[in-house]
Amino acid sequence: MNEHQDGPTERRTVNAVQFSCDILDALKRLNGAGVTEIANHLDASKGAVHTHLATLEANEFVVKRDDEYRLSLRFLDLGKYVRDEIKIYDVVEEEIERLADVSGEVAQFMVEQHGRGVYLYKAEGENAVQTASYVGGRNPMHCTALGKAILAHLPGERVREIIDRHGLAAKTSNTITEREELLAELEEIQERGLAYDREEIFKGLQCVAAPVLDRSGDVIGAVSVTGPTSRMQGDRLEEEVAEMVQHTSNVIEVNAAQVQ
Repeated sequence: MNEHQDGPTERRTVNAVQFSCDILDALKRLNGAGVTEIANHLDASKGAVHTHLATLEANEFVVKRDDEYRLSLRFLDLGKYVRDEIKIYDVVEEEIERLADVSGEVAQFMVEQHGRGVYLYKAEGENAVQTASYVGGRNPMHCTALGKAILAHLPGERVREIIDRHGLAAKTSNTITEREELLAELEEIQERGLAYDREEIFKGLQCVAAPVLDRSGDVIGAVSVTGPTSRMQGDRLEEEVAEMVQHTSNVIEVNAAQVQ
């Protein structure tokens, strides 16, 4: 069994499994592809790609139509299983839909996994603008209000691990890219209970988020409202919408306490 060490924490990984994962990621990025296109994309031999695809197909993780491979519907089954394991999913769905309705904007719920923010649920109000986020999508945590709300309530050691692993890449000119600046903002977020994204991931969009904590004070996730800067500023952003977000966070916390 071939193994190698990867990253600052020297995580041990299996090369063959890693290659299969790379192929799955490539199929998603390429929206389906043939052996040659995947091999070129990964700078790998066509023989190796074909062998791994055959194994993935035998296990029903990919399907082949003519000469093109695509991800299979088995991922829907796995995704539903993962979603159903989240005990508060139903209340998150209900409350995020309500938040989108009362705010008229995009409302979202995010959790942290592997140091990235993962969107668990998204709803759009009647005035919502289109955003690139989607359920299951992952984003760096330092440049979103949701991510910063979660980071602010993680142990300091965990925050440093996430920064070391994923860095602080600039998404816009407003993105915080300095460690000390981010840590200082996280302290402020912890004190006020709200986090803001001021055009830090997309120009023209601003966001306010609040953490959702369990009975022990550990962070479960975060709730947010996102809208165009033209609407999301001043008192509307920092008072009116912020109050909606905090109320939603509180409702989810109360319900989460009953299922823990």
